[in-house]
Amino acid sequence: MIFPLLRRWFILIHLIPKKMKQLNFLFTILIATISINLQAQSDDQAKLENLKYYLTSVKDNVQSMRYYTDSVKIISLLDQIDALTTQVEAEVNTIVVPVEDMPEFIDTPEGETVEVPEMPEPESTNPAMNEENMGQDGIGISKYMPFKKKFNTSLKIEFGINTLLSGDKVAGTLYPEINTGGSWYWDFGLMRSVTLGGKESKVAFNYGLSYLKNRFKIENDVRLASNADNQPEFIPVENAKCNPKLNIGYLNVPLGFTFALSRKTKLELGGYVGYRIHTVQKNHLKVGTESIYEARSARYNLNNWIYGATASIDISGFNLIARYNFSKLFKDNPNFDYNTIMIGTSMNLF
Repeated sequence: MIFPLLRRWFILIHLIPKKMKQLNFLFTILIATISINLQAQSDDQAKLENLKYYLTSVKDNVQSMRYYTDSVKIISLLDQIDALTTQVEAEVNTIVVPVEDMPEFIDTPEGETVEVPEMPEPESTNPAMNEENMGQDGIGISKYMPFKKKFNTSLKIEFGINTLLSGDKVAGTLYPEINTGGSWYWDFGLMRSVTLGGKESKVAFNYGLSYLKNRFKIENDVRLASNADNQPEFIPVENAKCNPKLNIGYLNVPLGFTFALSRKTKLELGGYVGYRIHTVQKNHLKVGTESIYEARSARYNLNNWIYGATASIDISGFNLIARYNFSKLFKDNPNFDYNTIMIGTSMNLF
Protein backbone atom coordinates (compact mmCIF):
# COMPACT_ATOMS: atom_id res chain seq x y z
CA MET A 1 0.00 0.00 0.00
CA ILE A 2 2.84 2.42 0.82
CA PHE A 3 4.73 1.97 -2.44
CA PRO A 4 1.75 2.89 -4.73
CA LEU A 5 1.28 6.04 -2.65
CA LEU A 6 4.95 6.90 -2.99
CA ARG A 7 4.71 6.31 -6.75
CA ARG A 8 1.74 8.72 -6.98
CA TRP A 9 3.69 11.15 -4.85
CA PHE A 10 6.64 10.98 -7.22
CA ILE A 11 4.39 11.62 -10.27
CA LEU A 12 2.73 14.57 -8.53
CA ILE A 13 6.02 16.21 -7.67
CA HIS A 14 7.07 16.13 -11.31
CA LEU A 15 4.08 18.31 -12.15
CA ILE A 16 5.62 21.24 -10.30
CA PRO A 17 6.76 23.93 -12.81
CA LYS A 18 10.36 24.33 -13.93
CA LYS A 19 10.98 27.21 -11.56
CA MET A 20 10.52 24.72 -8.73
CA LYS A 21 13.14 22.29 -10.10
CA GLN A 22 15.25 22.56 -6.99
CA LEU A 23 12.34 21.56 -4.77
CA ASN A 24 11.53 18.75 -7.21
CA PHE A 25 15.09 17.49 -6.86
CA LEU A 26 14.87 17.53 -3.07
CA PHE A 27 11.64 15.49 -3.09
CA THR A 28 13.21 12.99 -5.51
CA ILE A 29 16.17 12.54 -3.16
CA LEU A 30 13.76 12.02 -0.27
CA ILE A 31 11.87 9.22 -2.04
CA ALA A 32 15.11 7.57 -3.17
CA THR A 33 16.45 7.75 0.40
CA ILE A 34 13.29 6.10 1.76
CA SER A 35 13.61 3.25 -0.75
CA ILE A 36 17.30 2.72 0.02
CA ASN A 37 16.67 2.67 3.75
CA LEU A 38 13.80 0.19 3.36
CA GLN A 39 16.10 -2.20 1.50
CA ALA A 40 19.21 -1.64 3.59
CA GLN A 41 17.66 -1.87 7.05
CA SER A 42 17.23 -5.36 8.45
CA ASP A 43 15.50 -4.29 11.60
CA ASP A 44 11.71 -3.80 11.21
CA GLN A 45 11.47 -1.33 14.09
CA ALA A 46 14.26 0.81 12.59
CA LYS A 47 12.44 0.86 9.26
CA LEU A 48 9.26 2.05 10.92
CA GLU A 49 11.09 4.78 12.84
CA ASN A 50 12.74 6.02 9.64
CA LEU A 51 9.39 6.12 7.82
CA LYS A 52 7.87 8.24 10.57
CA TYR A 53 10.91 10.54 10.60
CA TYR A 54 10.76 11.18 6.84
CA LEU A 55 7.02 11.78 6.94
CA THR A 56 7.52 14.42 9.64
CA SER A 57 10.22 16.09 7.51
CA VAL A 58 7.95 16.16 4.46
CA LYS A 59 5.06 17.73 6.40
CA ASP A 60 7.33 20.41 7.90
CA ASN A 61 8.92 21.33 4.59
CA VAL A 62 5.70 21.39 2.58
CA GLN A 63 4.52 23.97 5.10
CA SER A 64 7.73 25.98 4.57
CA MET A 65 7.27 25.82 0.77
CA ARG A 66 3.87 27.49 1.10
CA TYR A 67 5.56 30.54 2.56
CA TYR A 68 7.64 31.13 -0.57
CA THR A 69 4.99 30.94 -3.29
CA ASP A 70 1.80 32.71 -4.32
CA SER A 71 1.15 30.44 -7.32
CA VAL A 72 -2.33 28.92 -7.24
CA LYS A 73 -1.12 25.86 -9.18
CA ILE A 74 1.80 25.20 -6.85
CA ILE A 75 -0.38 25.65 -3.75
CA SER A 76 -2.88 23.18 -5.25
CA LEU A 77 -0.08 20.66 -5.84
CA LEU A 78 1.15 21.15 -2.29
CA ASP A 79 -2.40 20.46 -1.04
CA GLN A 80 -2.35 17.19 -2.97
CA ILE A 81 1.03 16.33 -1.44
CA ASP A 82 -0.49 16.99 2.00
CA ALA A 83 -3.36 14.64 1.19
CA LEU A 84 -0.97 11.90 0.02
CA THR A 85 1.19 12.42 3.09
CA THR A 86 -1.86 11.92 5.29
CA GLN A 87 -2.67 8.64 3.48
CA VAL A 88 0.93 7.44 3.83
CA GLU A 89 0.91 8.37 7.52
CA ALA A 90 -2.35 6.48 8.08
CA GLU A 91 -0.90 3.41 6.37
CA VAL A 92 2.35 3.63 8.35
CA ASN A 93 0.39 3.83 11.62
CA THR A 94 -1.26 0.49 10.80
CA ILE A 95 2.10 -1.30 10.68
CA VAL A 96 2.64 -3.53 13.68
CA VAL A 97 6.16 -4.76 14.32
CA PRO A 98 6.09 -8.30 15.77
CA VAL A 99 7.86 -8.72 19.07
CA GLU A 100 9.60 -12.00 19.72
CA ASP A 101 9.67 -13.03 23.35
CA MET A 102 13.13 -14.13 24.43
CA PRO A 103 13.18 -16.56 27.35
CA GLU A 104 15.18 -15.28 30.24
CA PHE A 105 16.05 -18.74 31.55
CA ILE A 106 16.85 -22.07 29.92
CA ASP A 107 16.40 -25.40 31.67
CA THR A 108 19.42 -27.64 31.25
CA PRO A 109 19.13 -31.44 31.04
CA GLU A 110 20.50 -31.74 34.56
CA GLY A 111 17.63 -29.57 35.82
CA GLU A 112 19.84 -26.57 36.46
CA THR A 113 18.65 -23.12 35.52
CA VAL A 114 21.07 -20.97 33.53
CA GLU A 115 20.47 -17.24 33.09
CA VAL A 116 20.80 -15.99 29.53
CA PRO A 117 22.92 -12.82 29.41
CA GLU A 118 21.19 -9.71 28.14
CA MET A 119 22.07 -8.73 24.60
CA PRO A 120 23.04 -5.10 24.00
CA GLU A 121 20.43 -3.10 22.12
CA PRO A 122 21.38 -2.29 18.54
CA GLU A 123 22.43 1.27 17.82
CA SER A 124 19.53 3.38 16.61
CA THR A 125 19.45 4.16 12.92
CA ASN A 126 17.07 7.07 13.41
CA PRO A 127 18.87 10.12 11.94
CA ALA A 128 17.37 12.45 14.52
CA MET A 129 18.61 10.26 17.36
CA ASN A 130 22.09 10.06 15.82
CA GLU A 131 22.32 13.80 15.48
CA GLU A 132 21.37 14.30 19.12
CA ASN A 133 24.09 11.87 20.20
CA MET A 134 26.68 13.65 18.07
CA GLY A 135 25.93 17.02 19.66
CA GLN A 136 25.45 20.37 18.02
CA ASP A 137 28.98 20.54 16.64
CA GLY A 138 29.14 16.93 15.53
CA ILE A 139 28.32 15.45 12.15
CA GLY A 140 24.95 13.72 12.34
CA ILE A 141 23.20 11.93 9.47
CA SER A 142 20.45 14.53 9.27
CA LYS A 143 23.06 17.16 8.43
CA TYR A 144 23.07 15.71 4.94
CA MET A 145 19.32 15.22 4.69
CA PRO A 146 17.58 16.91 1.76
CA PHE A 147 15.07 18.36 4.21
CA LYS A 148 16.04 20.14 7.37
CA LYS A 149 13.81 22.18 9.64
CA LYS A 150 13.32 25.60 8.06
CA PHE A 151 13.36 28.81 10.05
CA ASN A 152 11.87 31.77 8.22
CA THR A 153 14.94 33.91 8.83
CA SER A 154 16.25 36.37 6.26
CA LEU A 155 18.93 39.01 5.88
CA LYS A 156 16.97 42.13 5.00
CA ILE A 157 18.72 45.14 3.47
CA GLU A 158 16.68 48.34 3.46
CA PHE A 159 17.86 51.57 1.85
CA GLY A 160 16.55 54.93 0.67
CA ILE A 161 16.60 58.66 1.33
CA ASN A 162 16.07 60.51 4.59
CA THR A 163 15.69 64.05 5.82
CA LEU A 164 14.90 66.06 8.95
CA LEU A 165 11.50 67.60 9.67
CA SER A 166 11.84 70.66 11.88
CA GLY A 167 9.45 72.55 14.10
CA ASP A 168 9.47 76.28 14.71
CA LYS A 169 12.80 77.99 14.08
CA VAL A 170 14.35 80.56 16.40
CA ALA A 171 15.55 83.84 14.89
CA GLY A 172 19.29 84.34 14.92
CA THR A 173 20.06 80.59 15.07
CA LEU A 174 22.05 78.90 12.31
CA TYR A 175 20.24 75.85 10.94
CA PRO A 176 21.47 73.11 8.59
CA GLU A 177 20.00 72.87 5.11
CA ILE A 178 19.62 69.15 4.43
CA ASN A 179 20.21 67.97 0.86
CA THR A 180 17.55 65.23 0.74
CA GLY A 181 18.76 63.80 -2.56
CA GLY A 182 22.25 63.30 -1.11
CA SER A 183 21.05 62.06 2.28
CA TRP A 184 20.38 58.34 2.59
CA TYR A 185 19.92 55.57 5.07
CA TRP A 186 20.82 51.87 5.26
CA ASP A 187 19.29 49.25 7.50
CA PHE A 188 20.83 45.75 7.75
CA GLY A 189 18.71 43.31 9.73
CA LEU A 190 18.22 39.66 10.55
CA MET A 191 14.46 39.14 10.46
CA ARG A 192 12.23 36.22 11.36
CA SER A 193 8.61 35.70 10.38
CA VAL A 194 6.02 33.58 12.17
CA THR A 195 2.65 32.80 10.59
CA LEU A 196 -0.22 33.42 12.98
CA GLY A 197 -3.34 31.26 13.00
CA GLY A 198 -2.24 28.22 10.98
CA LYS A 199 -1.09 27.57 7.43
CA GLU A 200 -4.12 29.23 5.85
CA SER A 201 -3.60 32.45 7.81
CA LYS A 202 -2.84 35.68 5.95
CA VAL A 203 -1.16 37.35 8.92
CA ALA A 204 2.48 36.97 10.01
CA PHE A 205 4.43 38.45 12.92
CA ASN A 206 7.93 39.78 12.11
CA TYR A 207 10.75 40.51 14.53
CA GLY A 208 14.52 40.78 14.47
CA LEU A 209 17.65 42.82 15.09
CA SER A 210 19.04 45.50 12.77
CA TYR A 211 21.64 48.23 12.37
CA LEU A 212 20.32 51.54 11.03
CA LYS A 213 22.59 54.25 9.65
CA ASN A 214 21.29 57.75 8.85
CA ARG A 215 23.52 60.01 6.76
CA PHE A 216 22.63 63.67 6.31
CA LYS A 217 24.31 65.81 3.66
CA ILE A 218 24.38 69.46 4.78
CA GLU A 219 24.07 71.84 1.85
CA ASN A 220 25.08 75.13 3.53
CA ASP A 221 28.44 73.88 4.86
CA VAL A 222 27.81 73.85 8.61
CA ARG A 223 28.67 71.21 11.16
CA LEU A 224 27.37 70.15 14.54
CA ALA A 225 29.21 71.33 17.66
CA SER A 226 28.63 71.76 21.39
CA ASN A 227 28.65 75.20 23.04
CA ALA A 228 29.86 76.15 26.52
CA ASP A 229 26.60 74.87 28.05
CA ASN A 230 27.07 71.52 26.32
CA GLN A 231 24.10 72.30 24.08
CA PRO A 232 24.18 71.54 20.35
CA GLU A 233 24.72 74.25 17.77
CA PHE A 234 25.67 74.45 14.12
CA ILE A 235 28.72 76.43 13.10
CA PRO A 236 30.19 77.24 9.64
CA VAL A 237 32.87 74.99 8.16
CA GLU A 238 35.71 77.04 6.72
CA ASN A 239 37.45 75.91 3.51
CA ALA A 240 34.92 73.17 2.87
CA LYS A 241 35.58 71.40 -0.43
CA CYS A 242 32.51 69.14 -0.16
CA ASN A 243 29.31 69.37 1.83
CA PRO A 244 29.73 68.15 5.43
CA LYS A 245 28.01 64.89 6.33
CA LEU A 246 26.51 63.79 9.64
CA ASN A 247 26.36 60.01 10.22
CA ILE A 248 24.33 58.48 13.06
CA GLY A 249 24.06 54.73 13.72
CA TYR A 250 21.48 52.85 15.82
CA LEU A 251 21.04 49.26 16.96
CA ASN A 252 17.31 48.54 16.54
CA VAL A 253 14.72 45.91 17.41
CA PRO A 254 12.03 46.02 14.70
CA LEU A 255 8.58 44.48 15.22
CA GLY A 256 5.67 44.30 12.81
CA PHE A 257 2.78 42.44 11.20
CA THR A 258 2.44 41.45 7.54
CA PHE A 259 -1.03 41.16 6.01
CA ALA A 260 -1.51 39.31 2.70
CA LEU A 261 -4.11 41.44 0.94
CA SER A 262 -3.94 39.25 -2.17
CA ARG A 263 -1.58 36.76 -3.79
CA LYS A 264 0.68 39.58 -5.02
CA THR A 265 0.01 42.37 -2.53
CA LYS A 266 1.18 42.55 1.07
CA LEU A 267 0.92 45.28 3.68
CA GLU A 268 3.31 45.56 6.62
CA LEU A 269 2.73 47.74 9.67
CA GLY A 270 5.05 47.95 12.63
CA GLY A 271 7.55 49.89 14.63
CA TYR A 272 11.02 49.82 16.10
CA VAL A 273 12.99 50.88 19.13
CA GLY A 274 16.74 51.38 19.17
CA TYR A 275 19.84 52.82 20.82
CA ARG A 276 22.41 55.18 19.31
CA ILE A 277 25.85 53.55 19.08
CA HIS A 278 27.66 55.66 16.48
CA THR A 279 27.96 59.38 15.63
CA VAL A 280 30.56 60.74 13.20
CA GLN A 281 30.82 63.96 11.19
CA LYS A 282 32.92 63.84 8.04
CA ASN A 283 34.36 66.99 6.50
CA HIS A 284 36.53 67.40 3.42
CA LEU A 285 38.56 70.59 3.53
CA LYS A 286 40.82 72.28 0.97
CA VAL A 287 43.53 74.55 2.39
CA GLY A 288 45.97 75.76 -0.26
CA THR A 289 47.29 72.63 -1.93
CA GLU A 290 46.32 70.39 0.98
CA SER A 291 43.26 68.15 1.15
CA ILE A 292 42.16 67.51 4.71
CA TYR A 293 39.69 64.86 5.79
CA GLU A 294 38.11 65.29 9.21
CA ALA A 295 36.16 62.76 11.24
CA ARG A 296 34.64 64.29 14.36
CA SER A 297 32.85 62.24 16.97
CA ALA A 298 30.99 63.33 20.12
CA ARG A 299 27.62 63.00 21.82
CA TYR A 300 26.39 66.47 20.77
CA ASN A 301 23.45 66.03 23.17
CA LEU A 302 21.79 63.72 20.65
CA ASN A 303 18.99 61.48 21.83
CA ASN A 304 20.37 58.05 22.73
CA TRP A 305 17.04 56.25 22.32
CA ILE A 306 14.89 56.26 19.22
CA TYR A 307 11.48 54.80 18.44
CA GLY A 308 9.27 55.08 15.43
CA ALA A 309 6.72 53.54 13.08
CA THR A 310 7.07 51.70 9.76
CA ALA A 311 4.60 51.10 6.96
CA SER A 312 5.26 49.33 3.67
CA ILE A 313 3.32 48.03 0.69
CA ASP A 314 4.65 45.14 -1.40
CA ILE A 315 3.32 44.58 -4.91
CA SER A 316 4.68 41.66 -6.94
CA GLY A 317 7.94 41.61 -4.99
CA PHE A 318 8.65 45.37 -5.01
CA ASN A 319 7.97 47.24 -1.80
CA LEU A 320 7.80 50.90 -0.83
CA ILE A 321 8.67 51.71 2.78
CA ALA A 322 8.01 54.80 4.91
CA ARG A 323 9.54 55.28 8.37
CA TYR A 324 9.09 58.06 10.88
CA ASN A 325 10.96 58.64 14.14
CA PHE A 326 8.60 59.84 16.86
CA SER A 327 11.62 60.47 19.06
CA LYS A 328 13.44 63.77 18.64
CA LEU A 329 16.95 63.91 17.19
CA PHE A 330 18.17 66.03 20.13
CA LYS A 331 17.37 65.84 23.83
CA ASP A 332 14.70 68.43 24.76
CA ASN A 333 16.21 71.26 22.74
CA PRO A 334 13.78 74.05 21.71
CA ASN A 335 16.18 75.41 19.09
CA PHE A 336 16.49 72.15 17.15
CA ASP A 337 13.16 70.34 17.12
CA TYR A 338 13.95 67.63 14.58
CA ASN A 339 12.32 64.32 13.62
CA THR A 340 13.74 61.94 11.04
CA ILE A 341 11.68 60.63 8.12
CA MET A 342 12.82 57.88 5.72
CA ILE A 343 11.45 56.60 2.42
CA GLY A 344 12.98 53.58 0.68
CA THR A 345 12.72 49.96 -0.37
CA SER A 346 14.30 46.65 0.65
CA MET A 347 15.53 43.27 -0.55
CA ASN A 348 16.11 39.93 1.14
CA LEU A 349 19.35 38.07 0.46
CA PHE A 350 18.09 34.77 1.94
